[in-house]
Amino acid sequence: MKWTRRTLLQRGLTATAAVAALPQFAQEATGQSPAAQTAPGAVTVDTIPAAARIALTDLIDHGAHLHSGQKVLLVAYLDGLYGGDNLVDRQAMLWLQRSIEERGNKVEVLWVDEITRVNEWKFPTYVRAAMDRADVVFNHSFDLTMEEVLEFRSYIEHERKGLPMVRNFATTVPLLCTTWAQTPQELVSEIRYQASTRIVSGLKWELTDPNGTHLEGTVKPAQNVTNAAHSYAVRREDSNSYYPWPEWVCPPIVLAGTNGTFVFDRMLSWWSRYIGISPYFKSPITLTIRDNRIEKIEGGAEADALRRFMAFLHSKLGDSTYVFDTLHFGVHPQARVAPQQCPSVLYRRMIEHSDIHNLHVHVGSGVATKEYPYWPHITGDLRQPTFRIGDRLVHENGRLTALDDPEVKAIAAKYPGHPGLDPEPYQG
Repeated sequence: MKWTRRTLLQRGLTATAAVAALPQFAQEATGQSPAAQTAPGAVTVDTIPAAARIALTDLIDHGAHLHSGQKVLLVAYLDGLYGGDNLVDRQAMLWLQRSIEERGNKVEVLWVDEITRVNEWKFPTYVRAAMDRADVVFNHSFDLTMEEVLEFRSYIEHERKGLPMVRNFATTVPLLCTTWAQTPQELVSEIRYQASTRIVSGLKWELTDPNGTHLEGTVKPAQNVTNAAHSYAVRREDSNSYYPWPEWVCPPIVLAGTNGTFVFDRMLSWWSRYIGISPYFKSPITLTIRDNRIEKIEGGAEADALRRFMAFLHSKLGDSTYVFDTLHFGVHPQARVAPQQCPSVLYRRMIEHSDIHNLHVHVGSGVATKEYPYWPHITGDLRQPTFRIGDRLVHENGRLTALDDPEVKAIAAKYPGHPGLDPEPYQG
C-alpha cells in the first residue's frame, strides 16, 4: 500500500502506526517476521520499536558513518528533560547508546547542566575535554550550536578539524518514530547535492512569493568550501565533518547587488527567543533591501522587536549588522512533525526550517568580534517561494524542482516502503 501524509491524516494514524502497517519496515528494523512480532512474548517494553530502529540505523550508518572501534561521545543538556529548550529524553539516549555499542564502539554519555545566559553563551570546558577524548561526537543540544557560538565553531572547524560532529535533531522517542527521522539520509543528501548544482556564481537570480516578496541580484562564488572552483555543489562528507541528521539545508548562497522587498511571517527559533517574539508571527515583517543592505524594517509588534534587537546588535557589531547577502533553503521532503509528536513550538519551527518548501534569508550578516563572539543567525523564512537562478527554477511556488532529478528518483527507488519524496504541496 502506498501511504501518503494525506491518507495518514485522513485515517487518523500516527507515524508509528503507519510503520506497523508496513511489514517490510518491521522486518528490516528487527530481523523478525511480522507474525513473530505479534506473537505473545515476541517483544518487551525494552524493545526498540521498528520505527525508531529504522531511524537509529540510518543515523549511525548514514548520518555519522560510524565504524566499529571508535570512541563515541553523546552530549545532551539536562534541562531538556524538564521543559528546557534543549529537548531530549532519557529513552532516546539509551536507545542510541545501545545501538552504537552493538556495533562494537565505546560510548561516553555526558549530561550537561548549564544555565543559559543571554549574550553569554558558552562552550563549557568539560564539554571540550570530553570531545577531546572522542573520535565521533553526537550533539543533542539546542543551545550549543556551530551556527551561533563562535568558540564551538572554531573548535570543530579548526582545533579538532576532521572530528565528525553529528547534530542529531531527533532527540526524543516520538521524534525518532516520525517519517521525518525515518526518511533515508542518503536520499536527503542527494536532494541537497542536486539542488546545489542549480546554484551557479555569476548568474542573475530572482525571488518572489505570494506574500509580496520580490528580490533580484547576482550569485557570488561560494565561501567556506574546499574546492578550488568555489562551487556550491559539494557533498557534505567531502567538505567538512559537521553532519546534521536528519539533513537540513543547502550551502549558504552568497548574494551581490540585491534589491527589492522581502516579506516573512516566521523565523528560525534560536534567536527568536532572544528577540522576544514567537518564531511564528501575528503580523508579517517587511524588509526593504537596497544594494545588499537592510534599509527599513516594517510591520507590527514583531517588526518593532526586531528593530530594537538589530539596534542592539549594531552597538556590538557595527554596520555589518544590516548587510543582506545570504539566502538558502531546506532539502528534507518530510521535515514537518505534529504537535503531539513534538509539543515544543521552538523545536517544530527548527524542523520545519529544513523542509523542501522552506527558503530563508539571513536578516543581517553581523561579523562576530572578540567582545561579542557570536554569529547572529537571524532568519526570515518563506513557504511558497519561486526562486530562479539564470534560466533554471530552483523552487516553483514552494516546490523544490530537484525532486524531479533522475539521480534523486534513483536513490528513492532504493528504499521502497520508506518515507521518501512527497509529491503533494505542503500548506503550512
